[in-house]
Order: sequence, then C-alpha cells, then structure tokens
Amino acid sequence: MGDGKNLKEILDSKNMSVRELSRRTGISRTTIYSIIQKDTNIRFDFALRIANELDIETSDICSNTPFSGDIAANEVFPALPEGLNSVLDSGRIKMYLKNSLYPLMNLFGKKSMPDVDNLLTSFYKLDDEARQEIIEMIKIKLKTHTDKEREKEIKQIKGW
Repeated sequence: MGDGKNLKEILDSKNMSVRELSRRTGISRTTIYSIIQKDTNIRFDFALRIANELDIETSDICSNTPFSGDIAANEVFPALPEGLNSVLDSGRIKMYLKNSLYPLMNLFGKKSMPDVDNLLTSFYKLDDEARQEIIEMIKIKLKTHTDKEREKEIKQIKGW
C-alpha cells in the first residue's frame, strides 16, 4: 500500500474529507485527490502539514522521509520545561509555534528543513551534560561568528 492509500484510510478513520484537510493544511484539493487516487508518494513538507493536522506521525503517510532511520518510532517529543505544563495549554503552544518557531523555520528555508529537524532531534537525544556542552559551544561561536543580517531578521520575529 502506498502513501495515498494510507492517507485515505487515515482520513476515513478520522471522518475527515479531502476538502477539510485541504482547508486546514493549505494544500490544494486536487493535489490531495491526486495523491490518493494515484496512490503516489507524499512530499515530506506536505506530509508534515498533514501529519500535524491529523495528529499522526509523518511516517504513517510518508514513505520518503529525509531521515536516515536513526530516529526510533517510539521516541517522543520533548516535554515542556518544568512549570510550563500548567501555564501553556495546547492552544497557547500552537500560538507559540505559529508566532515564534514557524517564522524562524521560514528563515532557514525549505532546503534546510531536514538539517534543522535532524539537529533538533539529535539535540533531544543527548543527555543533559552533552546538551550543556553544545549550548556553551554555540555561545562561544556566536561571539565571533554572528551574522548581523540574520541577527536582524530574528529580531523581527515577535517574541524574540
């Protein structure tokens, strides 16, 4: 079974129409219909948007991911820092992602997304000591290798 059939099964199980998925993701209905009818592979950037809307893993609908396979299926997303769980509900988390992280990801551009994703997941896998070493190394590098133009772009993002 290909990506299109997997997507169709998931849509059916969630009682969601192609039209609704299109509206929520911004992916055209014709593109989604084509994927389903031709049972073709889903582009990874589309799979990310669809997976976020359907609350599924990208691997459930996308067989061609940019990852090497180092990420196990049972790994989970990092928890929020202590104390924030009670402060941030899912709506506020989505707002934070939309207003802060999404604009930052746009600065990287589409071609850099697999690298950024790999960096984040690799950082998450590290123990606390190794994470702190990486943070210190970045602080040192920023003292001599900060790109002023990129620094200005980041300051344009709400909340940075």
